[in-house]
Amino acid sequence: MDAGLLLDLRDGNQKAVTEWVEGAPERKWYGLVTRGKRKLTVETWRCSRCHLLESYAPG
Repeated sequence: MDAGLLLDLRDGNQKAVTEWVEGAPERKWYGLVTRGKRKLTVETWRCSRCHLLESYAPG
């Protein structure tokens, strides 16, 4: 397993797809540093029987 964080960028009423960003969070005065880090789109699957959610970042 690789360490990372989930990033969800939204601006006003716009919707965005959640991304997984590789590595530990690096905070700067303007926010999180993500430039140069691997980013993968997160997919979430739901079991129709028990309603369990599982998220994956294929790639």
